[in-house]
Amino acid sequence: MTPSLIIHHWLIDHASGSLIHQVTGEQRRLGEYQLKLLQVLAEHAGETLTREDLTNLVWERRVIGNNSLPNAIHALRLALEDDGKQQRIIKTVPKKGYILEAEFCQFITLADILPQPAEASAREEALTEGETDANTHPDNATQVYVEPVTPAAPPAPAPVVEARFWRWLVLGQVIILAALLVVVARNYFTASPTQLQEKNSVAYSNIRLVEVRRGWDGSSASEDLNKQLGPVLFSLNQYLKNRQVNMEVFFFTSGTALNYTMTFINRCNRRQLAMNIINWRTDGAQLSALIYREGERKINEMANCVDKSAGDNAAAGADGSAAKAAAARQ
Repeated sequence: MTPSLIIHHWLIDHASGSLIHQVTGEQRRLGEYQLKLLQVLAEHAGETLTREDLTNLVWERRVIGNNSLPNAIHALRLALEDDGKQQRIIKTVPKKGYILEAEFCQFITLADILPQPAEASAREEALTEGETDANTHPDNATQVYVEPVTPAAPPAPAPVVEARFWRWLVLGQVIILAALLVVVARNYFTASPTQLQEKNSVAYSNIRLVEVRRGWDGSSASEDLNKQLGPVLFSLNQYLKNRQVNMEVFFFTSGTALNYTMTFINRCNRRQLAMNIINWRTDGAQLSALIYREGERKINEMANCVDKSAGDNAAAGADGSAAKAAAARQ
């Protein structure tokens, strides 16, 4: 008979792969290797098992990550209501391994629950003797009087008033829900159209910042962006000024996403870069590096109108000089 294992009032149920509380009946499911790890620790309760021992016994020399065993131990502590700091049930032995305290383990079988054969035989003999005495001495037999049972009255039908009450209650809930839907739809469809608002809180000579405000979305991210991208935009503005390029930025937020579109314009070229940045508020340094790197790349891709204009002017001057020389010869 395979014994069952109880650890700190939690019974291991291999059939369902879970722990069942012996008092409340609460059930907590465990993973395959978490359940196997708990079984191995219980079978060696009171013994310190190294990481190598547990890996070989539980994962059977499978290749696992460095955090697989600590994560499984943490999950078992949570399931067994063990404190990770005090570690009363499963303890971490520094530089050695882990140990499950034997005092919290209890192996039980059906024999511990069912009555022993000797006790059952004694009860059967006592019952047999009592029946024999009753059959031998009819006068001593207990007489039982059965009282006639009066059939119960059929339940009364539900009153009509109660049915009307529930009917009106459901109707009222439907009316309230419909009114809410009408209000939401009205606010959605009558919202103000998309607006463009310039957000140049700092005067940039070559940068124009525009926030796209949608009618149904009242949130604004301009203040947070100014805090995170202020130094980057200042550096980009200097770079744009040296290259004689202007930049327009259109941005809006949707949940945790930032839509950031940059348009670069000079006298002979136009480039655009649209980015959709997820979780942009979590790392300001990474966001700043991304904006500067991509902006610088786009600027470098544009033709240098300054050098081109100078070359055109020089060529025009050379052509003019040649024409004057030819006229003088004639």
